[in-house]
Amino acid sequence: MNDFVTSLPAQAAAKCIIETARSLELLNRPIAVSGELADAEKLLFVKMFQKMDEHIKSHGEELSADEVSSLFTFVFAKAAESVTNMFNRKEQNFDLTGMFDGRIPLYADDAVTAEFKSSQFPALCTRNYLEFTGKEADALAGCDPLLLLFEALKWCFRLSCHLAITVVENHNAIS
Repeated sequence: MNDFVTSLPAQAAAKCIIETARSLELLNRPIAVSGELADAEKLLFVKMFQKMDEHIKSHGEELSADEVSSLFTFVFAKAAESVTNMFNRKEQNFDLTGMFDGRIPLYADDAVTAEFKSSQFPALCTRNYLEFTGKEADALAGCDPLLLLFEALKWCFRLSCHLAITVVENHNAIS
């Protein structure tokens, strides 16, 4: 039996994040991709789903706007770390500290860290995602809100990896 379905709401959630990146001119060149970063994404998101399950059991299913913001900032920071680890040939090992409370440590190359600390991308992703889910509430009724959120977070991670790779290439930051 096939568990896959097509989801226009999930596609719209992804598009929301892609359009956010486009508005910040982060997509001026083809998106940088890597098999290693795809593996890192899988590892990260499996861990995040497990942590989310624990969070829901102890705090309920509703996430506050601050928690959603923290999640976008969290995957943004983890993208910087993933790219740094990839270039330094280090194992991808994700600490989930700060996932919900915004106190997210960032362990990345100095040039990547500097660029990421000044970026508005995660804040705009949060704002645009929350506006999208608010405006489209009727159309999204019956959709799994967690899957929509994670679709948006997945694209935030991918495009953040693209940004980090661009920083590395532009600054020859990691040797």
